[in-house]
Amino acid sequence: MSQLLSAVNDALNDVMSAKINITPETDFNEDLDLDSVLFVQFLLTLEEKIPSLMFEPDQINQDAFTTVGKLIQWIEQHLQLESSDV
Repeated sequence: MSQLLSAVNDALNDVMSAKINITPETDFNEDLDLDSVLFVQFLLTLEEKIPSLMFEPDQINQDAFTTVGKLIQWIEQHLQLESSDV
C-alpha cells in the first residue's frame, strides 16, 4: 500500500465507526456512504496525517473527489506544486 493510500485509509478509519480497507477505486459515496460532515472531518484528519497538506475550503467539495484514487492524484499534484514553489 502506498504511503498516501495508507494515510487516506488511516484517516478514514479515524472518522468512521467501522474498520475499513480501501483501494484507489473505492468510491466515497457508493462504497463508504460518507455524508458531507464526515467528509470534512476526514479531510481535516488527513491534513494532520500528511505534512504540508492543506485543503482550501472554497475550492474543495465532496464532488471533486469521488474516489480514493482521484483524491490521491489531487494530493500528489498539490504536494508537487508546493515543493516546486519553494
